[in-house]
Amino acid sequence: RSQMMPEDYQSVQLEPEVIEQLSQYVSNIAHLYHEKCPFHNFSHACHVTMSVHKLMKRVVGYGNVDWMADATSDPLTLFAIVFSALIHDVDHRGVSNTRLAVEQPEMAEHYRNKSVAEQNSFDIAWDLLMMDSFDALRRAIFPTLPDLLRFRQVVINIGKS
Repeated sequence: RSQMMPEDYQSVQLEPEVIEQLSQYVSNIAHLYHEKCPFHNFSHACHVTMSVHKLMKRVVGYGNVDWMADATSDPLTLFAIVFSALIHDVDHRGVSNTRLAVEQPEMAEHYRNKSVAEQNSFDIAWDLLMMDSFDALRRAIFPTLPDLLRFRQVVINIGKS
């Protein structure tokens, strides 16, 4: 796990292929949101993502506080937090989990009636990220299996919150 200071984040360089795949991934995610959904749409996801990014930049600025030093000095965790914000309502139908379970009983059963919409959002976004067309992006985010597992766990844990 690499530790970074706040000033180091400015120096991260991404290959053009990674930038292109990231752009394509975000575009694909945007299309998976239901724009007719009055609240849980891509505009909402953008607002949440920008707010989380701004919050994390401020928290990173105070990274010398012991209880948050791990999260704020770990670029993988920071990216997982922002990524979670982007994907948190993918395919949201605009109804509560209780209503979703009535309307989509097979989906509710698949997720054991626990955080149905949230788990569905994660699964769709994760399946997209695992597509071959995002291999360079994945290598940039999590170059090793332990990094992949840690990234996935952070995103899952945030989705449960």
